[in-house]
Amino acid sequence: MASAPPGQPAGSSTQKVDYNSTVAAAAQSLINVLTQNLSHGQQEQGRRQEQSQSTVEQDMARSFPGFFTKKSYLGKRKIQSLKTYGPANTKTWKSFSFYSYLLNRNSELTPTSSEEFEFAQAGLGKRHLTMLKDMNHDEIFELLQIEYPKMKGLTGGWLLYKATGGQGRRRLIMIPPDSNGYTGSLIRSVTGAGKSILYIVPLQHEFDLTPLPPDAIEFQRMPKAQCQTCKVSFPLQILALHVQECTESPSSAEDAETCSSEVQIVSVTAPPVFCDPETAVEEKVPCPICFIEFTPQFLEVHASSCGEREKDDLMMAERSDVSQDNEGEQIKSVDDILDTISRRVDHEKQFHIQISRTNILERGLLQWQRQKKNLPTAALKVTFFGEAGVDTGALRKEFLTEMVAGIEDRFFEGTQNKKSPRYSLTDFDNGMYRTVGEILAVSLAQGGPAPTFFSPWSYYYLCNGQINPTTLNSDAVADVHLRGLIDQVEKSTEHSIEDLSDEILNCGYTGTISIQNKELIIRAVILHAVLRLQPMLEQLREGLQLYDLLSLLRQYPDICQPLLVPGEDVKVSAEFVMASICPQLSDKGSTRHQIELELINFLQDFLYEAEVEDQGHGEEKEGPHSITPARFLQWVTGQGHIPLLPSEKKDFAVTVKFNHDCNADFGIHNICYPVVSACAKRIVLPVRHIKSYDQFKSILLEAFYLGQEFNIV
Repeated sequence: MASAPPGQPAGSSTQKVDYNSTVAAAAQSLINVLTQNLSHGQQEQGRRQEQSQSTVEQDMARSFPGFFTKKSYLGKRKIQSLKTYGPANTKTWKSFSFYSYLLNRNSELTPTSSEEFEFAQAGLGKRHLTMLKDMNHDEIFELLQIEYPKMKGLTGGWLLYKATGGQGRRRLIMIPPDSNGYTGSLIRSVTGAGKSILYIVPLQHEFDLTPLPPDAIEFQRMPKAQCQTCKVSFPLQILALHVQECTESPSSAEDAETCSSEVQIVSVTAPPVFCDPETAVEEKVPCPICFIEFTPQFLEVHASSCGEREKDDLMMAERSDVSQDNEGEQIKSVDDILDTISRRVDHEKQFHIQISRTNILERGLLQWQRQKKNLPTAALKVTFFGEAGVDTGALRKEFLTEMVAGIEDRFFEGTQNKKSPRYSLTDFDNGMYRTVGEILAVSLAQGGPAPTFFSPWSYYYLCNGQINPTTLNSDAVADVHLRGLIDQVEKSTEHSIEDLSDEILNCGYTGTISIQNKELIIRAVILHAVLRLQPMLEQLREGLQLYDLLSLLRQYPDICQPLLVPGEDVKVSAEFVMASICPQLSDKGSTRHQIELELINFLQDFLYEAEVEDQGHGEEKEGPHSITPARFLQWVTGQGHIPLLPSEKKDFAVTVKFNHDCNADFGIHNICYPVVSACAKRIVLPVRHIKSYDQFKSILLEAFYLGQEFNIV
């Protein structure tokens, strides 16, 4: 038991312990009170802050209800902050789809149903593409290369075309690219958001149409089916071709089994077959003159003597060609003739002519004879040196127009409506008349003018290869010197006719030269003038054998006569040009509409004035600085004649547009000229610089004189 310290009472220790306990309890109570007060103060402060914050939000909501009003019924969350510090939102472009169609070569018409099947087998044809509106030219080309693997080797450029309205085979119209090429927005606008088909046309490249193998990359996504004969799966396009060539049919196998069970096999050794292994495999090629097929090994030998065959053999070959080629064709009109020969143009190949505008006739004849790569039966493509124009039809028609007009002046002579070949042994020796015949045939088949300048007797010879002497008279003589001799004999006297003896004897007359024999002398001169032209006419007939045109002339001489012999006036007139014009006018009643109508009136007055001047001056007005309705039409469209082909007659039109704000295109300037696009048959008139008819005439004439070249692609 512990004892208290000395000097301190024993009860004092107990009292000290109780005092300490009391102090500790009081301190603990004080801490608890302070803790409760502090917690209560924090709660009050938080409540006051919430009330203050709620009051601020209410004030902001009253001031800016669009930003701070919470509409729970719309399911939207309240905007927490007006400031965002994340990356900027990028715009997502909406995609669109359309159909594309890749052609194998540069063509002016949509493919036929048979060609579509052929294109599909070669990996070309129709595809369904999806692209974005913001795609550029390179991205579009990459997309096309993915869909058409053959485009990876494309050289020479490509353009997009759009078909005109109507049914059947339609004409293609080029879609001009923007300054930076084709874009997604441009394609979307021209396709109507994917409603039209765009045709991809290679400009200087020709794709092979050989059917692709079944495992080609072009057919990876294409549905396949199994051949019931050989049990091999093929894409649908290839399967259709394979079925025709697959020779192992169940019926033939059954027949073979039946036959083997009934017939005793005597020998399994096949009898020897005597054939040339080279010619047995080679494909036959038609002769360009008589169109009879031969193997390439024999074709060169045959062609060297084809033009020198006997007349009876040639006529027999022509009759056989007519019976084979024209079998089933019903020829009832000139349009049927033109449609027949136009279908015989080989559009898969091209006959290229590259010349300058200087002396087009002579250079054109020379380059025509030098062309050895393809035959003139191929599609004619013309390029003028130093010009950027791509021949989609206008350059070809302009070349044929100039060539036919030059041929008439250079190789024919006589009155305006009764011309005969010019007697020239030099041109005959150079084969010029055969080249002339080929050019005339190409002009008829490929949209050029008709050579309506042959005399009736020369046309009769082209059709039959014979001269009918009973139909000849003095009008058949086209040579100026011989016509003068006939006039001198008719006016001669007993004394003066003796001075003409040498010339009369040179014409083959062997009778007595006297006034009593005038008619016999004149008859001899007429026969001499006609019979000496027979070699030239024979060369012409050789050239006209292109597209088997000569056979059509023999079989349908009356129907073909308007194509070569002058008849009704088919010259381009101001009335025809105005009837072909299709102006694109502004809204009716607007100021622009009134101005545009006034310009159309100016154009009409200009054409009729040019026609009157041309008729008044006649041939004196002819020259490089004269303008006629025909030359105006040739300047705008490339052809200075009324369309011959039925397909061109239907859609022939000249579009007239009006540029009201040329400053936006060319900047501030004092004068600008009409812009002509012959391929599109379009002329754009500058409205701002034309206030009167004199200004219109001056600007148009200056543009015509200086703007004959093709400088716009």
